[in-house]
Amino acid sequence: MRYTQFFVALSLLLLSAPVAGQQQSFQNLTVNGEARRYLLYLPSNFDPAENLPVMMWFHGGGGNANGGPFEADFRPLANTERFIAVYAEAVPDVLEGCYCWGYDLGGETNGNYEKDLAYASAVIDDLVDSYNADARRIYAGGYSMGGSFVWDLACAKSDEFAAVAPVAASMYRYTYDNCSTGSPTVICHILGTADFYAPYDGASWVPSVNEQNAFWVNKNQSEATPEVVNLGGGVTRSTWGPGVGCHGVQHFRRQGGGHDVPGFAASAIWDFVSAYDIDGEIGCGGPRPCCFFDGSCTVELPADCSASGGTSNSGDSCEPQPCPEPTTGACCFGASCSLLSPEACGFSGGAFTGLGSVCETGCDPGACCLGESCVILVPGVCASAGGTFGGGDCTQNSCSVAIPGDVDGDGIVGFTDLVQVLGVWGICSGCPEDLVEDGVVGLNDLLVVLSNWS
Repeated sequence: MRYTQFFVALSLLLLSAPVAGQQQSFQNLTVNGEARRYLLYLPSNFDPAENLPVMMWFHGGGGNANGGPFEADFRPLANTERFIAVYAEAVPDVLEGCYCWGYDLGGETNGNYEKDLAYASAVIDDLVDSYNADARRIYAGGYSMGGSFVWDLACAKSDEFAAVAPVAASMYRYTYDNCSTGSPTVICHILGTADFYAPYDGASWVPSVNEQNAFWVNKNQSEATPEVVNLGGGVTRSTWGPGVGCHGVQHFRRQGGGHDVPGFAASAIWDFVSAYDIDGEIGCGGPRPCCFFDGSCTVELPADCSASGGTSNSGDSCEPQPCPEPTTGACCFGASCSLLSPEACGFSGGAFTGLGSVCETGCDPGACCLGESCVILVPGVCASAGGTFGGGDCTQNSCSVAIPGDVDGDGIVGFTDLVQVLGVWGICSGCPEDLVEDGVVGLNDLLVVLSNWS
């Protein structure tokens, strides 16, 4: 009986032991009612308190998670560099039953696209909940069709993946044409010049590498000129630094390389992407000038600037003039509006509302106070003239300018105003007699009346 109790206790102890000893295992989850899984590799002596980053890998079409480490083995690096390695797994598609990652080419689809986007997010959630993974440092790489899918992740899931690393794959042409929205995403791309799947100079289904690089350098606001290094063996590395956008781009050209994953891929990918989190290069620059369409400027972190619709610029302040002057503005044609230059607006018979004005302010005319005068103008023209737009008509809007010390609003500062101030002397927060708005009617308010005596 004692031996039985001993073995039961030992079994319970082993089952409850830390995950440090369970370095590689399949993890099951349900995504929108469908059973899915991924292959998890925890670094040696894993401790959830480390809050480790994650390197996800998406296998080639027709493969599976078990084959992922044979494409790109991140496990030795995970032990030394301290990160969690994950090998994702596709499910059979509706076309051929292929374990192929989803795609959507503007209506042409294999049925897995939305499912796989949801799966990628579910894996991240599971890693964060179960292993305290760092949600700000999630990276995705992939080979062939898996590489094509991580390009899609860079566009559709840019708020979840800090960087992507496609190997032997380019963006689908449809993805390339529809990736203008979303946040910047760090790119590390490896491609051979003889890859049939993703022709280096482009084809009807994929853009050229030059087009692709230019797109991401622009979207990421990376440095305009790359650092180019010949690594030998026909491999050239081009790196566009993080620039004002704090997001870099890197491309490895494999002269004569075919449709495979080179041996240097895992280490090269990790070396580059690990310097970034979801906001860009870790420790990048701090707040920078943020330029808006109307030429206005604020100082914000690049990620906040992008989220508010601005563009980060170089420098650390809005002085003297880091933002380009606007050259267009809202042009009103009745209630409709277009962004045009002043000349084009006048030529077209529209009402130009001012450089830097936007159509969102509207083209419906209303009361505009210019000093004490009221005129009917559209909002943009009113603002350009230095007025205050009130809407409605001038009979509904008073443009009289308030006179300091005129407590009773009769247009004269005199005896009745003095009496009102003295009549409520003391603590009186929100009272009209509290002219300096300090919560007390006292000497300071009396001085306002006396200094403006009519």
